[in-house]
Amino acid sequence: MKVSLKNVGMLDEAEFEVGDLTIICGENNTGKTYATYSLYGYLDFVRGDTNYVIFDLLKNITENYVDILDEYRIKIYSKNMEKIIANLFEELESNYKTNLAAILAGRDEDFDSSVFNTSSKEAMISYIEYDNNEDNKKNIKEFFSHSPQFELVEITEQYFLFSYEKSKNHFNEKMQKDVNYRKESFVLALLNYIIIISHPVAFILSAERTGASMFQKELDVNKNEIVEKISRADTKNIQQTVFNVLNSNYSRYPKPVKDNIYFVRELDEVSKKVSFIKQECSVLHKEIIELLYKIVGGKYIVSEIGIEFAPGAKQRITKGKFLIQRASSSVRSLLMLNYYILHIAQSGNILMIDEPELNLHPNNQVFMGRLIALLVNAGIKVFITTHSDYIVRELSNCIMLNNLTDEQISRFQKSGYTKEYKLKSNKVRAYVAQNNNRKNILREIKVDSIRGIFMNTFDEPINSQNENQGFIFEEIYNGLRYDE
Repeated sequence: MKVSLKNVGMLDEAEFEVGDLTIICGENNTGKTYATYSLYGYLDFVRGDTNYVIFDLLKNITENYVDILDEYRIKIYSKNMEKIIANLFEELESNYKTNLAAILAGRDEDFDSSVFNTSSKEAMISYIEYDNNEDNKKNIKEFFSHSPQFELVEITEQYFLFSYEKSKNHFNEKMQKDVNYRKESFVLALLNYIIIISHPVAFILSAERTGASMFQKELDVNKNEIVEKISRADTKNIQQTVFNVLNSNYSRYPKPVKDNIYFVRELDEVSKKVSFIKQECSVLHKEIIELLYKIVGGKYIVSEIGIEFAPGAKQRITKGKFLIQRASSSVRSLLMLNYYILHIAQSGNILMIDEPELNLHPNNQVFMGRLIALLVNAGIKVFITTHSDYIVRELSNCIMLNNLTDEQISRFQKSGYTKEYKLKSNKVRAYVAQNNNRKNILREIKVDSIRGIFMNTFDEPINSQNENQGFIFEEIYNGLRYDE
């Protein structure tokens, strides 16, 4: 997916492609977080409650673009399928723009001139174009193969033929009597299906995640405040009062931050689930779990008294445990990543992390870079913004490993590398956020299969610091020599 932005918060203009791994670096206040939050907001929006968008399209599509052949079969001509997809994605992006203020906790007028576009429409149309190639036909059928309501039974250069017979046992009385109503139901199912299949599930770790567990009590206080204000409200204006109270209490947080708070509040339920990484537990998955434990350094426990942490514990609690409020900032910053990897992650997800290095020692920043490479190789897309040279360098090392044989990599066992850490350069997209002629933009960075990622935004401060250290040492040395 390619994304094009204009006038979104501090980001004036940006174009970037979401790869299996996407990295955005750059100085403070150049708009990195706005790129991350706006993309997360879009993915969350389209996979959320978009029925109101679909209903606006439903009548036009049903009447003009879909032909019903008999009781269960529906034909859509190829040109009409392209129009359906185009209309759908244009409406989604247009409606999402009106949500930007709520997503980013701004004012509506701050986003009057904002632009948010993706390549989803073009990519989807290109994907379903029929070229009489067996692989192409197979891919198109595979795309439509996961629906519990319909199936693609035939595809030609001219048309798509769908059967809605899968759903006949679920037809209500109106659907049994009204074929046109079934046609409308099919279109609703088709549009929802296209949205879900073409957009990954997004999970985000905001830069505010360290304090998410601390916000829990504040939100509980807010709940009591809301109840109190509503109970005092004039019954004639109760609806407006509820809206005003909710809006004033929650609009100050960007959606990613709120979602992090809600995630922490639901950890007792989250902890009952099992991710594909923990469930399948292949060599790669075991490596992920081992490395995660090495970074976290203990075990989280959700108990009646809150979230606790046991340092050094792996499976059983062998040492003392204490509430996370008393834990280090690194323990709090890693909480959600731990629960995502062990309990939530599914192949095909996109994991977005704002500053994965948050509160981590350089050693753990290196390990974090390796963990990201492993997650990408496990089938999770990862999108990060970072100020960490350690993480970027380690990801470069993983790219460089891809040039070595498994036997050569085995010589680096003392360094902790195995063949699972190989990262293909064509999976990586890298960008630097910078101010150019008073505009915050994103500039694409070269990713080379031999030398890794050319992220020179870190070079100047590192070189400058080394140079200053040399000058200072020289003065000290000269002073000592003169004293002699």
